Amino acid sequence: MIEGDEVSRLLDVLGNRNRRRIIGLLREKPCFVTEISERLEISPKAVVEHLQYMERENILLWRIDARRRKYYYLSRKINVRIEVEEKAPKETGPAETVTAFYQSVRLLRNLFGSRNYYLGSLEYIEHDIDTAIRDFVSSSKDILECETEITLVTALCSNDLSMDEIAEITGISQDELEKSLGRLVKAGIVSRNGQLYKVRDNNGT
Repeated sequence: MIEGDEVSRLLDVLGNRNRRRIIGLLREKPCFVTEISERLEISPKAVVEHLQYMERENILLWRIDARRRKYYYLSRKINVRIEVEEKAPKETGPAETVTAFYQSVRLLRNLFGSRNYYLGSLEYIEHDIDTAIRDFVSSSKDILECETEITLVTALCSNDLSMDEIAEITGISQDELEKSLGRLVKAGIVSRNGQLYKVRDNNGT
């Protein structure tokens, strides 16, 4: 049983919806960063930040498989029980009750409508991303030298990333990562600003 400061830290961890979703996924099985990102539709960079936070709080452990992918899993079983003391319901007259009911119906209907709209938009975006990735892979054959470089450019298209973040997301070894990033920078495909790498477009930005 945990108590005191440890309880407070655990509540801070669980206070974030995406961290709760990650924990729920890891309760099923160990996962690596890209797998968590794809299943929960969270950006790889955000996934890495959540995982590192939970690792610091001793919620997670990790292991590396033969393909150099880092698998995260829960360091202990997490069950949360919340007890709420019920208060006597407030007495309301018929008119007030009816008004509150229709207000809640209207709000719920609007929220469902918004969710359906954004889910529909997300499906189109995911389809467009899949198509763009296929076009990118096809057009990169005479420009990029290997699958590692394709993986690197794809990751950097989603966000500007540091070398540690790229390694975390892709599972590429440090030596191979430094070699491939060096070639991409020299070729003018990728640029570096401080600790962050980004993909350049054809006008040099």
